[in-house]
Amino acid sequence: MLRLDHVTIDTRDAPAMIAFFENILGVKEGYRPPFPSRGHWLYLDDKPVIHLSLTERADDFPPGIFNHVAFSLFEFEPALARIKAGGYRYEYRDIPDTDLGQVFIYGPEGVKIELQYKRPI
Repeated sequence: MLRLDHVTIDTRDAPAMIAFFENILGVKEGYRPPFPSRGHWLYLDDKPVIHLSLTERADDFPPGIFNHVAFSLFEFEPALARIKAGGYRYEYRDIPDTDLGQVFIYGPEGVKIELQYKRPI
């Protein structure tokens, strides 16, 4: 059986990136093995689904090579309230021929995540 295990994101500003993902997704920072490199693991349902790797660079990554990560969302209104309260830029889109909507949220260092939700009928 094949399944996605985690996503790794390079970051210059771990506290800002951790706060973004905690606020939007409700993940929590947890145990990370003592690798020689610096980083953080963020957990969802007791699984380390987002790995942050500390890096040094002058600018944000340009968009294109890795565009975004998508998560399914079950409670849209509370998530939208957290997005707005955090002051993050976001945009809505519908997925054609489905009952699904998307909201794209733009976070620190050019990271973009998608939350999919069921649209009201």
